Amino acid sequence: MAADPVDLAVVAFGIVVMAMGAYGLTYSRNLVRQLLSVEVAFNGLLMMLLPLLSMNTSSATYFGVVVISVVSAEIIVVVAVLVSYYRTSRSMSSDKLEEVPE
Repeated sequence: MAADPVDLAVVAFGIVVMAMGAYGLTYSRNLVRQLLSVEVAFNGLLMMLLPLLSMNTSSATYFGVVVISVVSAEIIVVVAVLVSYYRTSRSMSSDKLEEVPE
């Protein structure tokens, strides 16, 4: 059975989006940009999974609801941690995370 060209295009686009997220995570020192880069990479991974899930619509629906719930909870927790970090250090640079307070 040959692969559908649309499915291959979606997977290729997912790889590109995931690479963009990895690049942003690697070369950015700002914690907010790193958070956004992780989210972009995660969305690229989800795009690569879309062709597999399109075979069974009910499992795709359940998977979508679970993913949206998990990502929403993740964003809330990470933003709360970033706000707490900013309040204590007055900086959003990830370079200061390496410093160990005594």
